[in-house]
Amino acid sequence: MKSNKTKGTDGVAKKIVFPIRFAADEYEQLKQKANEARVSITEFIRRAALRRRVVELPPPPELNWKLYTELNAIGVNLNQIATAATNASKTGKAVNFDVEQLQNLVESLRTSIKETQMQLLECGVTVDEPEEII
Repeated sequence: MKSNKTKGTDGVAKKIVFPIRFAADEYEQLKQKANEARVSITEFIRRAALRRRVVELPPPPELNWKLYTELNAIGVNLNQIATAATNASKTGKAVNFDVEQLQNLVESLRTSIKETQMQLLECGVTVDEPEEII
């Protein structure tokens, strides 16, 4: 089951997409400032444009970074398993499990891992707003 990508953390539907262009150095500055504030670039731009508070938070504890890294490694491994299973299925090799069920499980786990990562980093960023839009 896919997550609803039109709702932000505030529960308000975000359906309007407004393309915007940045010079490379501007984009790097935005990424850095959003990272320092531990929000997505989209949320950083939204807050700045609407004159909402944009606050640089203190760094998270070292333990949180270690857990974040470990969860990321688990997510990568799960994705590799799902990819291998899909490729085996497409090439006619024997697969001893339901590929679609495994893909759904991996997607569910990926979402849970991402949410856990963001909670550990105390960022307030959810998977609702992928960075690729910017």
